[in-house]
Amino acid sequence: MNVSYDSRLLFRHEGPLDMEVLPLLVHNLEGILQREGARPPLRRKVVTCLIELAQNIIHYAVHKENYPPLLMVSRRNDKGFILLTRNLVHYSQELFLQNYLHNLTQMPRAELENLHYSTLTEGSYSDSGGAGLGLIQVLFKADQFEYEFVPADGEYSWFSVKATFLS
Repeated sequence: MNVSYDSRLLFRHEGPLDMEVLPLLVHNLEGILQREGARPPLRRKVVTCLIELAQNIIHYAVHKENYPPLLMVSRRNDKGFILLTRNLVHYSQELFLQNYLHNLTQMPRAELENLHYSTLTEGSYSDSGGAGLGLIQVLFKADQFEYEFVPADGEYSWFSVKATFLS
């Protein structure tokens, strides 16, 4: 999944990712978006979605030194921002995610809003702290959402998410 030539890279982190690194990345991204002139509601959407996707990577991705996760934010010709994340997943996770995301992306907006609300209010939390809300929130907040899986090494695949936020 590529970011096109009509975009300008603003932020990139490729490497180890944990809950100690994440606040530093968020702080840096907030400053970059502010300097880019992004209005506060748009900044919040981009930053919130980066946090959600980064937390998913921290809690659920396969961590192998030769396959570090990637977080990127690009400016889309003054029309918004593109958030791109990539991380390694096991084949069994890929099957689950493909089915889950296919179902989510097929939902009408009203149904997605209802799922977002019910997950927020009635969701049961897992041992890692999530209620299955991260990807739903990104889908809910992004103006465009894409995902793909690319074979990596044996039983693993790269899982990429591209969320676009329009000004």
